[in-house]
Amino acid sequence: MYVQPSPQYAVAGGIATADAPREGTAMGFFDDLAQGFRQITGGVDTELIANGTLARGELLGIQASGTTISIMNGLTERNCTFTLNVMLDGQKPYQATVSQRVQEVSIPQLSQPGIVVAVRVDPADHSRVAIDFATEPPEVRLPESTGKGSAAEILANGKPIVVVLVADEKIGVLNSKGDPVHALTLTVAEGVDTPYQIQVGNAVPASALPLVFPGARLHAKLGAEPNEVVVDWAAGAAK
Repeated sequence: MYVQPSPQYAVAGGIATADAPREGTAMGFFDDLAQGFRQITGGVDTELIANGTLARGELLGIQASGTTISIMNGLTERNCTFTLNVMLDGQKPYQATVSQRVQEVSIPQLSQPGIVVAVRVDPADHSRVAIDFATEPPEVRLPESTGKGSAAEILANGKPIVVVLVADEKIGVLNSKGDPVHALTLTVAEGVDTPYQIQVGNAVPASALPLVFPGARLHAKLGAEPNEVVVDWAAGAAK
């Protein structure tokens, strides 16, 4: 089972649309019965796993139901409802809910904060999502962010500050330019009334990698909110 721990950071989300209505044919009726049975027992949608678009899913929550199944004296599997932040390549992340059966012994691991899994998404209906535990979570590229609160806007208009890098970790996401996004733990040390620590997602270009080490003092810009911190890699290291 492929799962990845991932640090917590803010990502813009959206709301998945409702399932599109289906034609009331006889085949559709039996498909609905099969789908209803899968929803009750938590069976995975094999067609969606086989043909869905591969995406990255950040587990936001998991709720176990009372429905369990044990097949051929194997490990007990329990139906769970997963809340996911779904990240398709080049598209804005959005939230989706998945009802799926998993081995009961795996639930504690999946309940840990920041777990990332591979998911399959119906290209025609992004609210149809299935977790693909057999596949490694993919690296995805985020769409370009513009306007107020974007990294570009904060770098152009934000308040100059100095931050100290405490820790960093790649999170399997690229910005629109192809630079890897890191979860940066920073101490906002200068330019504010009271220093504070924060974790933010910032893209790190290859040219900035020599500046990425614990204790590095870096120029940054602060937006309208305390968590709107963007490192100004082009400005280099701060004294």
